[in-house]
Amino acid sequence: MPAGHPSTAWGIEFPANPAVLRLHVRASLTDETIVTCPPATAPSPLDGLLEIEAVRSIDLHPTRVRLNLRPDADRAEAAGHVAGVLSGAWGPGAPLPADPAPRAFEAVTDGPRTVAESPAMAVGHALLTAVFDVDGVIEAVAGDGLVLVRLGRWYAWSDREVEVARAVQTAGGTPGSTSSPV
Repeated sequence: MPAGHPSTAWGIEFPANPAVLRLHVRASLTDETIVTCPPATAPSPLDGLLEIEAVRSIDLHPTRVRLNLRPDADRAEAAGHVAGVLSGAWGPGAPLPADPAPRAFEAVTDGPRTVAESPAMAVGHALLTAVFDVDGVIEAVAGDGLVLVRLGRWYAWSDREVEVARAVQTAGGTPGSTSSPV
């Protein structure tokens, strides 16, 4: 992750759960599906988020962070503190782009339907591993002659579709996506 890199795009989402803030980042935070801090140590500048009184713990995902807030926390106030911590290292946050809908790609798939939400979950599955080699992929589901691929919030199909199609083709699929956003 680009610690202290001023051009890291990021934004805060207020999900339905009032005890959670979700942070979306245009950077790879981990290859694991989830890393909970504590007990793990968060990389800089995310480690500073644990110093915010309202934050109980953080869960790192490949391109997002779930901030688990204390029961009595003021979520809007906590979001302001999060922005203060991250702005110094990454620059100001920005409004989140729309969630790019998943796309389906024709692929040669063997065995049962397989789901991966991180590079670590894709290990041992050549097609899913190839798809996760494309920057921005956050989920891939292989089965029934297709691989369904989702991108993180800061990534766009206009920038990634050719790379994903190439990865699928290289791993034994067929060229191109079978659909516009699903």
